[in-house]
Amino acid sequence: MNKTLATSLTTITFLIIAISGVMLFFHFFDAQVKELHEILGLVFMGAVVFHLFYNWKSMKNYFNKKIFLSSLIVGVLVSATFVGTSLDQGENPKRTIIETVLKAPLDSSLSLFKLTNEQAKDKLKKADITFDEQTTILAIAKSNKTSPFKIIAILTK
Repeated sequence: MNKTLATSLTTITFLIIAISGVMLFFHFFDAQVKELHEILGLVFMGAVVFHLFYNWKSMKNYFNKKIFLSSLIVGVLVSATFVGTSLDQGENPKRTIIETVLKAPLDSSLSLFKLTNEQAKDKLKKADITFDEQTTILAIAKSNKTSPFKIIAILTK
């Protein structure tokens, strides 16, 4: 029973991660799929450990074969190449843009959302968000004990 459960969990989580990975690659429903993909990646790791535990005797025969070692070496080299080439790309531009918007004075950020100060005030007041006009989105979120992305969601509704 445990062998079947371990194999089933591993297979199902692998399939979902594979499909969601393809969806992320082609940017289909990124916002909805990203968290699912990340969380199931962690679940998949657990399922693999569970699978290895219950199938260790038969699995260690695979580990002793040359094809396994060759595949492992290729996998490590490809992964290292991806990680290595991304290291010299510098700061993530998306992160830089987001941090700049969150830390800029509120009136500067509002132009990105095509809002006037009055429109922003109305939206924030309707959502019971208190703020000072000379502050930032990050400061508004912190003083209201909420996420800055919730503040942005209120402004963009």
